[in-house]
Amino acid sequence: MAYLRLNTLLAIDIGDCPDNPIVQQIKDRLPTEVADHLVDYIREVRRAKKYATKINEGTDNEELTITANYHICRHDEGRACEPEQEI
Repeated sequence: MAYLRLNTLLAIDIGDCPDNPIVQQIKDRLPTEVADHLVDYIREVRRAKKYATKINEGTDNEELTITANYHICRHDEGRACEPEQEI
């Protein structure tokens, strides 16, 4: 069977807003038109996950193909990344 496999990795400067939810950080930091697209993207990823399936489910070579997450990276500040959060 053929699968469409999507991988996306984006690093977007959201400033230092540790207490705000990710969506609010996006809206606070980016131009409105970009922020709106990113918020929509996150929403659509959540919807698309409903249709995702594990490849080789139940076998020794099962692949984890129903994941979508984000984390706040602080490497440029000399600090550790924050834990990954599920989308």
